[in-house]
Amino acid sequence: MFLEEKGNFYIRIEGRFESSHYLYKYFADGSDEPHHGHSWKVEVYLSGKNGLREDGISYDFMDAKKKLRELVDTLEHTLINDLPDFQGVNPTSENIAKWFYHGLKEEVQNTGGIVRRIVIHEGPENLAYYEPLN
Repeated sequence: MFLEEKGNFYIRIEGRFESSHYLYKYFADGSDEPHHGHSWKVEVYLSGKNGLREDGISYDFMDAKKKLRELVDTLEHTLINDLPDFQGVNPTSENIAKWFYHGLKEEVQNTGGIVRRIVIHEGPENLAYYEPLN
């Protein structure tokens, strides 16, 4: 029977936002990258801590989705460089991915889940992802 098959389950939630940034000391001469914007997408891959529950759900993502929406709203139509969390931090896609992880991990852990991967799409063609060492 199919229920006897072993494997891992992952849940994906996503958010989208429009914001701008620039990278510090981007060029060889030490100058900053010009200020520019992107249509961003964040994908969050989650799993439950203990496989499937009795109801067949591995992780109920509703609380994580609400928290993700709050984080996305923080970045919506902003210059990411100006946010307090990014003072002195280069707002690369990699660092934005870690910022989302930091903002989500406690909520997800408290509701029985694990954040497995954060993917940041910087426009339709480029992405970076972060996988925490849980």
